[in-house]
Amino acid sequence: MTKGELKERWETILDQLYSDIERIKVDNFFRPLTPVKISESKNIIYLITAGANSSFYQNMINNYKKSLDKACEKVMGKVYTMEVVDNEPTEDSDEPVPEDSSYGFNPRYTFDTFVSGPNNQLALAACLAIADKGYAKEYNPLFIYSGPGLGKTHLMHAVGQYVKKNFPKKKVMYVSSEAFTNELIKAIREKSQEAFRNKYRKVDLLLFDDVQFISGKESTQEEVFHTFETLYNSRKQIIFTSDKPPKDLEGIPERLQSRFSWGLPAEIQPPGYETRVAILNNIATLSGVEVTPVVSEVLEVIAQNVTSNIREIEGAFNRVNAMSKLTNTEISKDLAKRVLTDIFDTPKTKEITPENIKKAVAKYYGIKVADMESGNRSRNIGYPRQIAIYIIRENTNYSLPQIGKLFGGRDHTTIRHSYEKMCEEIKTDKDLRSAVENILATLEE
Repeated sequence: MTKGELKERWETILDQLYSDIERIKVDNFFRPLTPVKISESKNIIYLITAGANSSFYQNMINNYKKSLDKACEKVMGKVYTMEVVDNEPTEDSDEPVPEDSSYGFNPRYTFDTFVSGPNNQLALAACLAIADKGYAKEYNPLFIYSGPGLGKTHLMHAVGQYVKKNFPKKKVMYVSSEAFTNELIKAIREKSQEAFRNKYRKVDLLLFDDVQFISGKESTQEEVFHTFETLYNSRKQIIFTSDKPPKDLEGIPERLQSRFSWGLPAEIQPPGYETRVAILNNIATLSGVEVTPVVSEVLEVIAQNVTSNIREIEGAFNRVNAMSKLTNTEISKDLAKRVLTDIFDTPKTKEITPENIKKAVAKYYGIKVADMESGNRSRNIGYPRQIAIYIIRENTNYSLPQIGKLFGGRDHTTIRHSYEKMCEEIKTDKDLRSAVENILATLEE
């Protein structure tokens, strides 16, 4: 299926939705999405949004899943999983990467659009130093780590795009850990390992995103190690991102942890209030919104109430801005409070994260988190694992593939099966309902 055909099918699916969902909701929640790739082997349609607010739109996809499934089946002949992504997927699929993809970089992720603050100054300074000359010995490798949605990938893309523009002869390669693993598997299957190694070991700048996901993947770790050795000894720049510092990476050999720390590990912390306000001002300006005193007051209110990460901050503003345009009303505090009821009306509780959920479930059933992440399929391990998957899907913005990575790299179809199984059982199983309620209660204490 060509890109043009895929887009036409998506438009038809949206037209079908009008019979089930109010027009204003279809136009607000789904029209901003563009299909960029379809994978028949994985049964996924990948969608992106120009606003890069994937978590909000993925929530809308999940909330209206039944209507979307019905429309999709009518137009496509079967139901596809809809995955909203920040960047076009680089893994193998049935659809080629669109022509406007440039080295896998998001054109919005530049140094000009990155808001600096006390929380990210070290990482930003190191990235600027590397970008300035394409290589910085004292920052090689640069290892940027933080929680999700705090700007790691933004900085990495900014470096890559700056170097490509200012040093056009330098070979730049950006890759996620998942794409790297998928390419390696394909190379092994096709006996083309030499071509694979040449691709990554003959570059001037390697940008390796989410290195924590090579945990437990021995062949991938071996290739990363030798790629690192080759590039480092050739004085080529390497940048890694991760959700943890090198010493805390589980399932990764000590020799790799050590090498990750050779240059500069740089943490990005959650932004403070002033930085959140600055980020919102930047987002508003990029969205074409004039920051009047009234708008400024709205941005301050959002900054006070949304503290988790930049994606959530951007998502909150985009929701207010979208409703302002759809209803042809000015942005105001009253509008923000009407649109962001989940933020303003919900009492603040302890943050619920996938890691906290896994720990709470493991404690409730008297097992170890590592047991749930393992390949153990016995009921005393498998059942708590399914409950953890259900709670994470219901209470976080994590997609099915992301949840799969949390449980030993399980395929998203396996995760979907577990989730849907729990969705059905919880309707009639009082013991299961009670267990989930008790686990959630411990998370909110």
